[in-house]
Amino acid sequence: MIFDLPKNPKESKSGALKYRLFLAPMTSVDIDNFPKAVNATISKNVLLPGHAYHYLDIRATSVKPNAQAGESPANGKLVLTPVIEGISKKSLQWIYDMAGEEVIVIWERCADGQTFIGGSPCSNGLKVKYTSIGDQEGGFAGIALSFEGDECPEPFWFYDAPIPRDDVYNNEPVGEL
Repeated sequence: MIFDLPKNPKESKSGALKYRLFLAPMTSVDIDNFPKAVNATISKNVLLPGHAYHYLDIRATSVKPNAQAGESPANGKLVLTPVIEGISKKSLQWIYDMAGEEVIVIWERCADGQTFIGGSPCSNGLKVKYTSIGDQEGGFAGIALSFEGDECPEPFWFYDAPIPRDDVYNNEPVGEL
């Protein structure tokens, strides 16, 4: 189950920057017509018509995309390790529902607004895992995540296409945390 998960309230965490990831299940991806990157950039929406992304607000400093070398020298394996700052009923239920699911992820670099996309059909999406729930390094409570893809020659790209959102969620998050 994917739904918008905005930044947790102040009561559940310490104050910090937020960073937004956009997620969609791999079942929403148009696998048969996945666009080819040109100049290391995907410039077309990759979702099936009528499908949308939902967002996840995470700690800004925790977005550290890492394309690790694969077993083959021509392949890499994308690993994203974001941290949800704070723990709420909604965030805890979200990770319990999402653990093990495969998603496609768009993330934005805070410094210049550039977006990137990872989790293509080549990598079988990015599998959602949690690595820690509770006290995190840095002295705050939260949920440390891992999004891991399989080996692929192109583990992630720049992304400059629209990010479709369900009209219900475009202007406000679902519920309060």
